[in-house]
Amino acid sequence: MNAKLFLTLTTAVVFSCYGALSCPKECSCHISNKTVEVVCHQPTMDRFPGESLPGNTTSLTIQYTNLSAITGHDLRAIPLLQELHLPGNKLSSLPEDLLMGLPHLHTLDLTGNQLKELPPRVFHHAPLLNLVLKDNLLTITHADWLPKNSNLTWLDLSGNSLRKAPVVLLQNLRHLVTLHLSQNQIEELPLGTLSPLSSLERLHLDENKLQSLDASAFSHSTNITHLFLQNNKLKSLPANVFHGLKRLEYLDISENALRFLAPGTLDTGVSSVELSLNLWHCDAEIEYLWDWLKRKADAADVKCASPESRRDRKIVTLTRTELGLTE
Repeated sequence: MNAKLFLTLTTAVVFSCYGALSCPKECSCHISNKTVEVVCHQPTMDRFPGESLPGNTTSLTIQYTNLSAITGHDLRAIPLLQELHLPGNKLSSLPEDLLMGLPHLHTLDLTGNQLKELPPRVFHHAPLLNLVLKDNLLTITHADWLPKNSNLTWLDLSGNSLRKAPVVLLQNLRHLVTLHLSQNQIEELPLGTLSPLSSLERLHLDENKLQSLDASAFSHSTNITHLFLQNNKLKSLPANVFHGLKRLEYLDISENALRFLAPGTLDTGVSSVELSLNLWHCDAEIEYLWDWLKRKADAADVKCASPESRRDRKIVTLTRTELGLTE
């Protein structure tokens, strides 16, 4: 049989099973032999385009519209859905059965909505791997959002109003590889917060209000390769806080309130470290950092903040005499 004819017949069979080919007028539809992608982006759209969606839709995006509600009944009309992207809409709540009847859904993106609270078991009914709740109004998280056997590998809670680390929620996420908690108001990382996350590789804690870290904060997440701690309020770091991170490739501790680093802090083999815009006080206490920077090619942007006589001096240009060190 001619390959083109076979493909045509196969497509016809698929559509006969899941409904005739249609596309909502507010949307565009992209169809291949394996996927049906629907993208809706009309700002005036305020209802879910249920009846006119292709029944075999595999990816649905509704973005930057006036959509304020979506139900489980809406989504059960497209049971082959694998990805659901709903960024920039007006959703303020979700029903508990939203994902029921979606056995193939692996990605859910709810960026930039108005979610303040979520019901129990809301993410229990689909085999999610990627969950994005970025830029909402969440102030607290709950363990029962996700099942205890969750296979989630990517969780993004950045840009919310969390004051506490999502400790109980993380207990269920032993497969998590990437965790975004940036741009919240988290003040501390309680000991054990990351203990279940043995698969974690990328951790974003930037733009919070962390003032200190326990020496064992990362001791159970030894697979971390990228750690983002910039733009917090860290005043000091335990000398061994990063020592268990043998795979660490990138560390950002810029824009904190660090005045010096204890000897050994960066002796982890990490190849790239961002250190600029701290409160580095250039006297004898900075000897470890000064010596470490002299061995790095990209150290030029690390400058003294005090004393005033050395303000904005590049640390690597200072002499032992200027630092008050004996020759």
